Amino acid sequence: SGLRTVRSSVTTSQNVPFVKIMAELGNEKCMEYLKKMGISTLDDERDAGLSTAIGGLTHGVSPLEMAGAYASIANNGTYIEPTFYSKVEDSDGKIVLEPGQKTERVCSEDTAYIVKSLLKSVVNDSGGTATYCKISGIDVAAKTGTSNDDYDRWLCGFTNYYAGAAWFGFDK
Repeated sequence: SGLRTVRSSVTTSQNVPFVKIMAELGNEKCMEYLKKMGISTLDDERDAGLSTAIGGLTHGVSPLEMAGAYASIANNGTYIEPTFYSKVEDSDGKIVLEPGQKTERVCSEDTAYIVKSLLKSVVNDSGGTATYCKISGIDVAAKTGTSNDDYDRWLCGFTNYYAGAAWFGFDK
């Protein structure tokens, strides 16, 4: 469809521009960022191709890890290991258990700001693939993904308060 901006490409879920971007950046750099953002299922040899740019991973990714990766953008470039609880208190209100979450700066605040803006376009711009995610009065950022023949469908995103990822499809 001709020349496109990155914003237009992400908003309407065009794959070719992101494959070209990964080709320019190099697979090693892209894999490095994915690992920093908590993606643990990468196969360094089998996922070394450009299909990684559009989610073509040998072992896939869990929704929990995807939510953690998206949260790193919502957290201004800081990855915080996902957890299912914030704390456990006894009957007197004394904290008896808190998670020891790993945190790591994975990108600059400036980069996170730009990516947030791009992902908000997917929700807010006409023709965006996640316009149904709008919530009045709340910033919502999201990205959809669909594999060939609809074997897999994803919706990943965040607000100022929560990050989440939903997947449905065939597990083989």
